[in-house]
Amino acid sequence: MAKAIDMTKGSPAKLLVRFAVPLLIGNLFQQVYTLVDRVIVGQFVGADAFSAVGSTNALSMMFMSMCMGTAIGTGVVVSQYFGAGDEKNTAAAIANGAYINVITAVVMTAIALLAAEPVLRLLDTPQALMKDAVDYMLVYMGGLTAVSAYYTPFSILRALGDSKTPLIFLVFCSVLNIVLDLIFVVPFGMGVIGAAIATVFSQAVAAFSCMVYAFRKVPQFKEALKYARPNRVLLRQTLRMGIPAGFQYSLMYISGIVLQRVVNGFGADAIGAFTATTQMETMVQQIYSALGSAMVTYTGQNMGAGKTGRVREGMRSAMGISAVVSVFLLALFWIGGRGIMGIFVPDQNIISLAHSGIRITSLFFMALGVVQVVRFLLNGAGDSVYALLNGMVEIAARIGFAVALTAIPFIGIWGIWLTTGLTWLVTAGFALWRYRGGVWMEKSLVQAARSEAGPDGAKGKQKL
Repeated sequence: MAKAIDMTKGSPAKLLVRFAVPLLIGNLFQQVYTLVDRVIVGQFVGADAFSAVGSTNALSMMFMSMCMGTAIGTGVVVSQYFGAGDEKNTAAAIANGAYINVITAVVMTAIALLAAEPVLRLLDTPQALMKDAVDYMLVYMGGLTAVSAYYTPFSILRALGDSKTPLIFLVFCSVLNIVLDLIFVVPFGMGVIGAAIATVFSQAVAAFSCMVYAFRKVPQFKEALKYARPNRVLLRQTLRMGIPAGFQYSLMYISGIVLQRVVNGFGADAIGAFTATTQMETMVQQIYSALGSAMVTYTGQNMGAGKTGRVREGMRSAMGISAVVSVFLLALFWIGGRGIMGIFVPDQNIISLAHSGIRITSLFFMALGVVQVVRFLLNGAGDSVYALLNGMVEIAARIGFAVALTAIPFIGIWGIWLTTGLTWLVTAGFALWRYRGGVWMEKSLVQAARSEAGPDGAKGKQKL
């Protein structure tokens, strides 16, 4: 096992960078194979196929959101007990988190398979794109259990302070996915179905390999087998962290679905341009997401150790790093945006729209950085109420801006990208307001468990 990082000691800035860099590399590899997936479809199947796959982004992520949420919830619980030095309950949290994640994946798979086509029709997906969009969704959502299995061990390893081991498996998954894309889509001529199969299969292989490694090499995973008995406190804590996080992501993607419906109304070129800019924005978000994911582990471990002052120090360091990155990215997209957008499709109309769109959203990258850093900090602290409230704020902002701005004649189609940027701005303001309120400092899961009948069976002195 790569050496775990104890984030309760040492320079916050150095710890965050050291932990975030492997996460960033892994996230970028993960996005590279998604990007390659789209590029291969766009270049070898056609612009309509590219747009069809892009039109499923928000919907597929909505169905995946609960799986992502429970994986995050498991990681938060594990990190806090690990930070508190509670080896027994760290191991037990891994086992109990696995139960929650498996059940969630099975339930969401069933819902996704039943709802995919009706929802795509409800969104007014153009008829020319419908067949490819439905085919892609059914295959991808059919493999949702593999996707969940992919997220869960990575989240736990990161919670234990190991961001390097997940990187190895992410790189492996990315390379495998690209190879399979080139085989299934080009010589086999399987179109969007081939791209979906390549993604699901590569994630399943990476998940299985990572879990085998973890149970053989990571002490906490080995110990988890000894504490596999369901534990009501740990199950409840995982659900308490995971369900709101899942709903937060779900609401985010529901708002994205509504925005996608607005985009669909502007035609295939707008869908293609929005798909291209969204894909690039997703790449950009990996930088902030890596920093945010480092904040989850950093915050979780320090909350478990009772060091809220160090959490504040980490917050200041993360915000400084985020500001520097934002300025660099703004310059990059204003100077070279057209060339970057041209990697997706050769269609000049789509490239022109996408170029203008990415210039608009890049103006708001600073706000996006704030959103990611503070959101993950509050998640790591155990502020589950914030997660749900943030989702509600985001859906209200995105829907409100999308409907209002695109209806203004002199804004029109540009309201699509203004909606994205202004939504980041509003949610950043809400996140900072919640952080400054200080409620997160009282959310330690370890202290809450000790105040009642704790996971080890000891009776606490008071109720939660």
